[in-house]
Amino acid sequence: MSDLFGFLSFRSWIALLIAALTGMVSGLSGVALLAVINGALQPPASIDEYWPVFVGLCGSFIAARLVSEYVVIFLGQNTIRDLRIRLCREILELPLAEFQKMGPGKALANLTEDVAAVSEAFTRIPSICVNIAVVFGGLGYLGWLSRDILWIVLGAMAVGVLSFRTIQYWAYRWLVVAREHEDSVYRYIRNMTDGIKELKLNQPRRRAFLSDCVEASIINCRRNRLSAMLWYAVAINWGNGLFYAVIGTILFILPQWQEIPSEIARGYCLIILYMAMPLQLLLEVIPILSKARVSAGKIHALEKGLSGKNQDYGLLPRRDPETRTPILELSKVQHCYRGEDGRVEFVLGPIDLTLYPGEIVFIIGGNGSGKSTLAFLLVGLYRPESGEIQLDGEPINDGNLEYYRQHFSAIFFDFFLFENLLGFDNLESNSKIWEYLKHLDLAHKVTVKDGKFSTVNLSQGQRKRLALLVAYLEDRPFYVFDEWAADQDPIFKRIFYREILGSLKSRGKTVIVITHDDAYFSLADRCLKLRDGKLFEVPVAKASDSHGRAENFAAPTTTMLEVGHGA
Repeated sequence: MSDLFGFLSFRSWIALLIAALTGMVSGLSGVALLAVINGALQPPASIDEYWPVFVGLCGSFIAARLVSEYVVIFLGQNTIRDLRIRLCREILELPLAEFQKMGPGKALANLTEDVAAVSEAFTRIPSICVNIAVVFGGLGYLGWLSRDILWIVLGAMAVGVLSFRTIQYWAYRWLVVAREHEDSVYRYIRNMTDGIKELKLNQPRRRAFLSDCVEASIINCRRNRLSAMLWYAVAINWGNGLFYAVIGTILFILPQWQEIPSEIARGYCLIILYMAMPLQLLLEVIPILSKARVSAGKIHALEKGLSGKNQDYGLLPRRDPETRTPILELSKVQHCYRGEDGRVEFVLGPIDLTLYPGEIVFIIGGNGSGKSTLAFLLVGLYRPESGEIQLDGEPINDGNLEYYRQHFSAIFFDFFLFENLLGFDNLESNSKIWEYLKHLDLAHKVTVKDGKFSTVNLSQGQRKRLALLVAYLEDRPFYVFDEWAADQDPIFKRIFYREILGSLKSRGKTVIVITHDDAYFSLADRCLKLRDGKLFEVPVAKASDSHGRAENFAAPTTTMLEVGHGA
């Protein structure tokens, strides 16, 4: 159980101790109440002698139980809060390549299923303490009534504990297997939500996905968890049967061998019946603790896997990024993709590249040539396995990688648009937002209020324009666009290449554009082509207008030039 309690902070341990002590007080008060009731039933009993003690024990039982449950409610909720925040922080600090290898389904299962299971175990602590106190208090009272008969009870309990431990071993193994299938369930649910359009368009695929993936994983999870629960149910009812066997022995078998006073037999039967429910509750909570133990092990395994791979510099850069656009140099940078067996399947590089301020660079190439991988390397989301990246001559390493990243604004092909405009100050007083919306042809559909977009339920092209608005607000030295114009209509595609890129260039920004739009290649300062992971520079042929002059960017409008300033 050390994995389970390893999540507790010092304050949580204090709360746990208070909950345990008050729970024990409540349990012992309950046993003492039963002893008082048993004594009051013995003739001749004095009501005046017993009722003050009865009232006091009732108050102690209720008050202690209330305090214990009150404390543990906060303990359980604090545990959920702390675990989820800690896991989210560690996942956000995880390098992108490691997160992609882990997969979102596993992270989702840890943040939901496992955290909830651990929290539920902590909420059972008052009940466990109360029931343990009832059992030990009851045994003490039984020993006071008759030590000889107590040995029979203890013998039955020893048989029950040993048999339960044997059964629990097999049940726990089924729980571990069920938890592995739970990861698959979450992964397929994520696949279902992400690929619902494709599944709806292809009925055979949808049926196969539902039966072979979703249903199979859910059925396997259910089968293994059901097996574990059935074993636990057998163990619990076996324990209950032993208690009734003890009562039968005291009532019908022992009197054949020796005389047992009626008050002792009545007291034993009363206490054993009273102890039966707490013991049953203790046995029933063991599956919950076992499930929490499995989940705690999964969380610890995740954290252990993250600890060696997380970036040790934290979430914030150690200094502010440069406001001017620096020179970016890649020297013999290389990145490899490996299969599950560790063998190299694709190599990007070695890449030698220098990017200058106010330069527009197009990156072209076929699918799978490494364009997006190069973009991830440029912005610092992937770390090069060899070679070096320098920003104005400063080598980039783990100590300044977060500082390096803050120089980039990027809109990737599979971008995500947040509803909230996060990380910006004084948005309400920023008059440029309205200009952005107007010139991106979104003012009639989207407004910004209380730091959030009124809607992000738009077409993909419109969502990309909103993402461009966010990039304008960030006002970084480097801009990376991964097939940004692919979802735009011809008018906005022309605006993007001839006006937006021109406005960024005129402000000294370095712009990297991944594109297949060969009609606009002539607008680039440089055109780089990737083929099988190798980078080549291809000549840029400037188109000529009817007067023989080289065609370049149209002069950006005043409004587009202003976009981004003062943001």
